[in-house]
Amino acid sequence: MSAIEAYVSELDRRLSGSAGAKADLLTEARDGLHDAAEAYREGGIDEPEAERRAVADFGPAELIARAYQAELALRGDIGTLWKVIVGVPLFQLSWELARIWTYGDWGGLGKPTPEWYLAVVDLSGVFVVVSPVIGVAALLGTRWLGRRLDGTRLANLARWTVGAAAIANLVAMLLLAIGTAVLDPSRMNMSLACNVLSVGWAAFSFWLLPLALRSWRPRPLLAA
Repeated sequence: MSAIEAYVSELDRRLSGSAGAKADLLTEARDGLHDAAEAYREGGIDEPEAERRAVADFGPAELIARAYQAELALRGDIGTLWKVIVGVPLFQLSWELARIWTYGDWGGLGKPTPEWYLAVVDLSGVFVVVSPVIGVAALLGTRWLGRRLDGTRLANLARWTVGAAAIANLVAMLLLAIGTAVLDPSRMNMSLACNVLSVGWAAFSFWLLPLALRSWRPRPLLAA
């Protein structure tokens, strides 16, 4: 195995994350190493030595892998933020439209709606808005801070926002579900459309949690 391929294989072994994102980083490293080796060959260095010098110039695999791992973590967190930005408003808007078309206003069952429940609904709506707002702010922030922070610090910032966005969405869903169950369990069964969307929103909310927790798990590099 050539020095370049051995080096790229070492990086591959040390990294964990999305297969596609990891492949992009490894291809980038391989291309850069081949370009550097080509420059040495043009200077009269034989191929094995040119590759060894290119690898040495690139830096120790463990240090490069740390930078690449931070990049992989950041890409994963940004993907989760996009899920929050798109998914939360989509579920909430769909659910509200289904409620209006199939159920009507909150007094649709002919029972009075207490003020505390309306306050719970309003608070849930606030958290629904907060969740994607956090996501948008985080995406804009990572772009703005991308030239000011190193990859590790940027990844740490992103994982805070991923957790905050996922928790805000979960709180919104739980407030509405628990409040409705306490007020009148029969209101949990508004209509088939609302029921399907409620289950979908709950599944989506709990699906986001492991993604957020994954961003908080330590990402140790594999030992040599």
